[in-house]
Amino acid sequence: MKIHDVKGLNEILEFCKTNDILTIADEVMTGFGKTGRNFASDFIQTKPDIICLSKALTGGLVPLAITSCTEKIYKAFLSNEMAKGFFHCHTYSANPIACAAANAAIELLQAKEIQENIKVISDSHKLFQERIIKHPKVKAARSQGVIFALDLDTNMSRYGSLRDKLLAFFMERGVFLRPLGNTIYIQVPYVITKKELQKVYKTIEESLTIV
Repeated sequence: MKIHDVKGLNEILEFCKTNDILTIADEVMTGFGKTGRNFASDFIQTKPDIICLSKALTGGLVPLAITSCTEKIYKAFLSNEMAKGFFHCHTYSANPIACAAANAAIELLQAKEIQENIKVISDSHKLFQERIIKHPKVKAARSQGVIFALDLDTNMSRYGSLRDKLLAFFMERGVFLRPLGNTIYIQVPYVITKKELQKVYKTIEESLTIV
């Protein structure tokens, strides 16, 4: 759950463009409003050549993914010769139910209420970050849009006993958080209420007593 500097990313992508190196933006987790904008790529000036989208594309209801690319890449495979084509076809590609779900999810994402909720969650995360970073057992904290992450100031394995203990602590309290090593992260739905969000924060703070 690293959050990279916009300036640094622009420099990397510009270097790649200059040296004709293709870049791919994996926006499966960050796409469709998770970072506060439609895509994380919206923060940078130099755009990737390929972008991967999934999950939130359909509101997480049914499987559907899109891999989009620049006109230059598209034309590189455009030919009447079958051997030159860029073949891709899975059994459920572009199935009507998934596409209908995607259209509905995108429409909801653009709704004023959802956009306002994203802003409320983002602002709430920042306030929580300012508070929790002062805790002696927190090494670092960061947030971007509806994504929040903190690193515990302790050495622990990615799937060790302490991680399992934390996971059980959250689940027993009805807060579905999955620690990744010493990182606890939040990525809440846009429809979460203020009361529910505060419960998530409170549970994280209470969990620090068992670290």
